Amino acid sequence: MALSILKGLLQEYVQSLFDEGILNDQFSQIQTLKSVEEPEHVVQLIDTYFIDVETILSELTTYIDYPDLDFSKLATLAHKVEERSLSIGAEHVRLACADLIQACNQTNEEK
Repeated sequence: MALSILKGLLQEYVQSLFDEGILNDQFSQIQTLKSVEEPEHVVQLIDTYFIDVETILSELTTYIDYPDLDFSKLATLAHKVEERSLSIGAEHVRLACADLIQACNQTNEEK
């Protein structure tokens, strides 16, 4: 009984993330792997995404503190996060990265 309630709550929460544009259809495809392959594979995919993105964001944060900021390097790091977010279905993060890349490119051109 409690397990079915929790599954329902999880399904509603994931649906709300889709409705808000935080996740996209790629995440749905990854979820289907859960039923086809071992669920651990999906968990590993998501864990790897978080570890990779955390590492890149840490590096990005380091570059932001430099007095002579290299916007092309910043754009490259943002592009890495964008690619990883696209592969996992993290739409909101992907869109934020696209905005950051555009701002970096524009600032680079203005220099």
